[in-house]
Amino acid sequence: MNNSNFIEGVNIIAKHMPEEAKEGYDFQAAHDQVWFGSHDWVTDEKDISRLEELGWFEAEESWSCFT
Repeated sequence: MNNSNFIEGVNIIAKHMPEEAKEGYDFQAAHDQVWFGSHDWVTDEKDISRLEELGWFEAEESWSCFT
């Protein structure tokens, strides 16, 4: 995944992040995969479609992408 797709995806997910989650730890990385936020935060169909176009997908109840 290139930097611009990663950044745009993080920004879309962050736009839907609940206020109480902003001080949490909803980011993980292992090997060649990154997980960020909760998959159920993003409910807007256009944003979900855009995330998928950018290479993001649901994994373990989070938004995820491969590096």
